[in-house]
Amino acid sequence: MNEAKIMPTPMHPSSSLDKDEKGKDVPEKEYRGMIGSLLYLTASRPDIVFSVGLCARFQTSPKESHLTAVKRIFRYLVGTPDTGL
Repeated sequence: MNEAKIMPTPMHPSSSLDKDEKGKDVPEKEYRGMIGSLLYLTASRPDIVFSVGLCARFQTSPKESHLTAVKRIFRYLVGTPDTGL
């Protein structure tokens, strides 16, 4: 993750996540683990609360587009290690 491209925002301003029924499935366990880690971080990182909450809505049937959004949040966190409460 240290070599990932750093993102300036946790979510693209014009992105809108939906059920994406035609998208490729991703493993639920992996997706839920990533969401759990991000939810833990929201206690000290209020800047990601909205984005994480939006991604958490799709834990029952995550698709590739949802995983991409979650990875973007992680790339944002890599680029902003000193931000917090």
